[in-house]
Amino acid sequence: MGLCCAIFETASCACTMGKCIVKDGQLSVKAANAVYLLILIVMTVVAFVLQEWGAPSFNFYLFNVGCEDVIDAAACKGENAVYRISIGLALWFLLVALGNACSSSIHTGMWGIKVVSLIAIVSGFFFIPIVGQDSYVQIARVISALFLVSQIVSFIDAAYHWNRLFIGESTTKLKLLLAICGLFVVAIVISLALLYINYHHCTRQEVFTTITAVLVISSTMLQLNTETESSLLTSCIVSAYAVYLCWSAVSSDECNPGEQTKAQLTLACVVTSISLAWTCYSAGTKDWSGEEQLVVEEQLIEDGQLIEDEQEPKQSMVGFHMIMATGSVYMSMLLTNWGTVSGHKSDAQMWVSIVSQWISIIVYVWTIVAPRICTSREF
Repeated sequence: MGLCCAIFETASCACTMGKCIVKDGQLSVKAANAVYLLILIVMTVVAFVLQEWGAPSFNFYLFNVGCEDVIDAAACKGENAVYRISIGLALWFLLVALGNACSSSIHTGMWGIKVVSLIAIVSGFFFIPIVGQDSYVQIARVISALFLVSQIVSFIDAAYHWNRLFIGESTTKLKLLLAICGLFVVAIVISLALLYINYHHCTRQEVFTTITAVLVISSTMLQLNTETESSLLTSCIVSAYAVYLCWSAVSSDECNPGEQTKAQLTLACVVTSISLAWTCYSAGTKDWSGEEQLVVEEQLIEDGQLIEDEQEPKQSMVGFHMIMATGSVYMSMLLTNWGTVSGHKSDAQMWVSIVSQWISIIVYVWTIVAPRICTSREF
């Protein structure tokens, strides 16, 4: 009952906000993207709250399936609540994507039907026994890795986007750019030193940190010696993200004494939330249909002249909703420490994080060398 109320209040807030920016029964594309992102963020908060304080006290058969014979039943119930919300939300985004494939107006309209269906789907999963949690975890890890790939691309895109803000002949902008880069460099050096100091419990931790340092230095030197749109700021942003992924990998290594601290998990949640917000924003502003279709309307005005009213591009947002669906699955892995909350041990987070780092550097290096290799194409 508490879950239904929480979801209903979330939906009510989203609908109230929508009334301020709705036009002819439809939200703008950007406003709709913001509402979808808000729904994902709030549902993540609901999942976290139920995981920590609500679900462990649930005591009915359909919800308890799979948690009877585990060491930590409370953690298992909290894990199950997260999985149910994740599956329900991902299914909802897939249904919206399917509807959007038929009509682009579904993305920006029909909010009443969409809100009711969201409440019904997510609430309904709490009364369906989930069996084979281990199989779901394995599938969710693969889907989450796909989401991290899209996240990596978005971070690199963000780095190039922010770099363009400083392009110009302004001395003030140049000084600000150098100051920001200086702070990044200091933070990266200190972070690498702390990784060496705090994570040396097994050889692979030191190997991962060393590889990170080599990749950061090599990619930055390549950027500085190549004439591209990339700049030192771009390299600093990518390098900072690479160092974070290294920390995420070594801090989740099984050879560490004890478990991850709450502070570590909190920082991981904050960084992931920021990256998720940028990923969803950048995905929501792309034209997934491959071309923009401008609707031109001729309207008579008082003096009898004709004007052309270029409305917002009508886009197929199927790709956007697919990313949101994978983000919903990734949320479950984030909150359950990649399916290890209820006592299972796994190095899944470590390997996913470090492999994601390697892929991010490869993708960034490609953005540097691609314009020189493929000179006939625009990047």
